[in-house]
Amino acid sequence: MLDPDVVDRIRRIFLNPRPHLSIFQATLLLGWAPRQMNEAIESGDVELMTTPLGKWFWRHELMSKALETWPLDVIEEALGADADGVLPQAIRTKELRVRLPRHHVDMLEYRAEQGRTTVSGVLAHELDGIASAHADELSAAIPGFAEALAWPDGELTMRPC
Repeated sequence: MLDPDVVDRIRRIFLNPRPHLSIFQATLLLGWAPRQMNEAIESGDVELMTTPLGKWFWRHELMSKALETWPLDVIEEALGADADGVLPQAIRTKELRVRLPRHHVDMLEYRAEQGRTTVSGVLAHELDGIASAHADELSAAIPGFAEALAWPDGELTMRPC
């Protein structure tokens, strides 16, 4: 069972209809320390929007950082029935049953424990690397693949949910 605080933060990130929010709000929702946010801003790891009223954290940027923070299966579980209205169909999770050598299973479990994530999160991260390396070929062969790779960046996230 997910921590209720994590569920609340994920839901607030993905169900927020506003296109941007304050840096302070983004820091709290991601569960980051202020120093961590400052380092991310200084390094260019996050992109902010500047207006006459100050700097703002784009919603799609917050969603991207949430996807780096929590595995997609955790995000989907936290969103529950609302996941259909927020997550594109192409990135929704689907159960896959595979048979692997035991040392691979042990390795995946170890990497998940070390990364404080799930086995699904470890595999998804590794598969994202394959997807990026073969993006052109896969985008041409699989309908919706390019859009799934680009999400949550792009115009779809600039509109309210």
